[in-house]
Amino acid sequence: MIFLLSLLLIIASEYLFLHGLLEHGFVLLAFIQGSVFIGSVGLLFFNFRRHTQNSNYRLIFTYMGLFIASGIPALVYLIPGLSYVFFDLPYLQWIGWTFSALIFLGILYGIQFGRWNWKVHSLDLSFPHLPDSMDGLRIIQISDVHIGSFLQRYHKVKKATDKINSLDADYVFFTGDLVNNKADEMHGWEPLFSSIKAKKGKFSILGNHDYGDYVKWGEPNEKQENLRHLIEIHQAIGFHPLLNDAVELSEGAWLLGVENWGKAPFRQSGKLSETLSKVPADSFKILLSHDPSHFDAQVVGHTNIDLTLSGHTHGMQFGIERFGIKFSPISFKYPKWAGLYEVEKQYLYVNRGFGFLGFPGRVGIYPEITLFTLKKQH
Repeated sequence: MIFLLSLLLIIASEYLFLHGLLEHGFVLLAFIQGSVFIGSVGLLFFNFRRHTQNSNYRLIFTYMGLFIASGIPALVYLIPGLSYVFFDLPYLQWIGWTFSALIFLGILYGIQFGRWNWKVHSLDLSFPHLPDSMDGLRIIQISDVHIGSFLQRYHKVKKATDKINSLDADYVFFTGDLVNNKADEMHGWEPLFSSIKAKKGKFSILGNHDYGDYVKWGEPNEKQENLRHLIEIHQAIGFHPLLNDAVELSEGAWLLGVENWGKAPFRQSGKLSETLSKVPADSFKILLSHDPSHFDAQVVGHTNIDLTLSGHTHGMQFGIERFGIKFSPISFKYPKWAGLYEVEKQYLYVNRGFGFLGFPGRVGIYPEITLFTLKKQH
């Protein structure tokens, strides 16, 4: 509602400006936008710790949404606006307003619809030494659920779990960040996630948010108890957590799962060499590792793992993947940020994420369910 009100205020001020009823209509618009931006920054600064500590994400996400919806369009307008000031060319101002308005509307769409617009990405991957028993195997990957962000909107998420079940997978792999901070965010969601079906099994790992590193804990053992409870929830909803462990999927094929390993400041609890020691060296290997930076740091050139499945980046929940263009600002930090990558005959797939965090929407980078079909390369 607050975003629609902001939109109506902008439309009204533009109407007055265009019809000469308000000589300096853009001043009112700038004042409204500036007030919303400054207010959202202040609210974020003074309330972030308190709301995340209590798992009250509704207000903090609203503040973040206001920050993005007011700040990004202003940033888009900056260059044409300054050009207008220096060169006194009116069309530059209108170009700036047009692009700012389109970005603003895109942000509103991402908040209202984009975060619920789950896309199925289907890939066929061929491997020369894939065991015959796995030829045609169907695997679903989901990642970064961040269940605390959904605010008990069970009917929305059920559309995604129904879509998962309609794909008739042999396995479902979950690559971390089930919660934002605390295990109790999952309370009430167990029946829905238990309903996810896989003919041969469901496996999971932990992501950086699952350890409770980003909130302050009271008692010394409270953080450890939270993690223990979260692992129990993984098991209760039918997933087998792989914590630096491996399991044989079929004769000659193994699934490895490591705890979170990311470049600093993210924790590095993953023990890949220890996990690999449990697996025959010449076997076909799939690795679940939450952070895609792990692939370049310890997988490529160090192991013979065939396929690594990651998440973590969310595609920044903002970008473009159309008209042959694939870009998100997150690519400046993570060169491998979404989709499939091949390096020296080893594959990495980075899932765009099931949920959202911080900004309560997705603009151009939609939530993802990935379906892999493994094939024997002859």
